[in-house]
Amino acid sequence: MRLSMLVLSLILAMPAVASAQENQAPINLLPQNQHDAVPPADKPLLEEPSPNFQAIRPNGTEVMPGVPAVQQQPLPVVEQAVPAPQPTAPMVQQLQPPAAPPPPVAAAPVTLPAPVATAPVTLPAPPPAMVPPPSNDQLPPWLLPVLVLAGAFLATLFGILTALSMRRAEIGARRRAVAATLATELETRRQAYEAVPLPPNVEAGVSFVSAVTSLAGFDAGFRSTQGALHLLPEKLAAHVSVHYAAVQRVSDFVKGQSLAAAVRMLQANRLGGHPCPDAGTMREAHTELGAAFRGLDKLVQTLRSLS
Repeated sequence: MRLSMLVLSLILAMPAVASAQENQAPINLLPQNQHDAVPPADKPLLEEPSPNFQAIRPNGTEVMPGVPAVQQQPLPVVEQAVPAPQPTAPMVQQLQPPAAPPPPVAAAPVTLPAPVATAPVTLPAPPPAMVPPPSNDQLPPWLLPVLVLAGAFLATLFGILTALSMRRAEIGARRRAVAATLATELETRRQAYEAVPLPPNVEAGVSFVSAVTSLAGFDAGFRSTQGALHLLPEKLAAHVSVHYAAVQRVSDFVKGQSLAAAVRMLQANRLGGHPCPDAGTMREAHTELGAAFRGLDKLVQTLRSLS
């Protein structure tokens, strides 16, 4: 971080350094005495003496060896006549009287324009002042735990209600499935009961035994929904259970009577024929089977209304 800040400051200072180098005067590399010895270009190397130049001579006469002494004579002094100052007349300034002021000029009357009727300007209403929200510092210290407990209570209550509603929806879906399954199977059993032949002849007895046995085998839907019968109303579940139990009881009775007839045929050494119960037994079984299917139409309608 520091290295990046240093590089950034150097990059920002580069334009200022470049401009300072451009404005800087050239550096004199010659010694000071040599620079002073070189005269400027517009000044001659040897200056000519001015007309009033007087050479400085020593007080005593210097005598050089081998050179005769020369006696210097003083130059004559020429006095210049200075003219006498002329008297100047005193300057008298005549005072003139002040000039009369000019007459006043009558000002022209100024006519103001008639006022123009303008519609009143209605300013928009100022926006409502924003009320700042209360800060946390203004809340009492005991209020925060109360809010936390209230939030936890509401969250728990909401969770319980949600779970109950989900459970209720699940139970309703299961009840509709059970009712639809039983209604379909009971309708199938009712149609099969209408095809059961009536005794008392032998051919009818054989068909009766096989029809009752097949009719009792239509119970796959009841076996699959037997554990969910509690979801149906109590009376409806009781009627369904009684119907299946009665049909199964008749089927077991018919099969038992058919087995007893087969044993009697074996004991009598009769070969051939059909081991079916007698006509009276088959009439009794048909009567009981009819009692089991009595009121089955209303039971099917009730189940369809629930599904």
